[in-house]
Amino acid sequence: MNTYRLDLETIVGLVPEGARVLDLGCGDGTLLAQLVTSRQVIARGVELSEDNVRASIARGLSVRHGNIEEGLADYREDAFDYVILSQTLAYLDHPSQVVNEMLRVGHYAVISFENAGHWKQRLRSILGEGNGSTLVSHEPRQRAITLNQFGIFSRQLGAHIEKAVFLSGSNIVQSQPALRATNAIFVLSR
Repeated sequence: MNTYRLDLETIVGLVPEGARVLDLGCGDGTLLAQLVTSRQVIARGVELSEDNVRASIARGLSVRHGNIEEGLADYREDAFDYVILSQTLAYLDHPSQVVNEMLRVGHYAVISFENAGHWKQRLRSILGEGNGSTLVSHEPRQRAITLNQFGIFSRQLGAHIEKAVFLSGSNIVQSQPALRATNAIFVLSR
């Protein structure tokens, strides 16, 4: 089943043709494959799941098995034009270290995440239903991130927000993104 995802399409649109790209937590390589096909990027990936690494390699992608929280020492400073962290930030134990490494090895860091400040998430919390996965869902632990929190986080790292795109379903959100956006995509630089 091939499901259209506006967040991935938006990230593809942010990356210029022929760019050097590193995708951290690249999953089965869906985004990297889109970037290679539509933007002719020079693509690399790092993924923790061995099954996803095999799936990425089966797509013809250059992906290595590794834990991004252990650092990116294998990559020199400014080795990439764009380093992508798509829907992975919320699952990291040490997000500051990872984003600092992204900005060391790349000119730009593209980070996307679910907005925990979306009005439905806020209502769920108010009603006592929690924010995120249930305790019996068997899903990995997830950090709730709001747009305001990410802005503060970026400033604390000394990163500059070059661009921000806010999404809800298949729409770009123009007004009141803190309440209306379900997903956010930020482009950071030093």
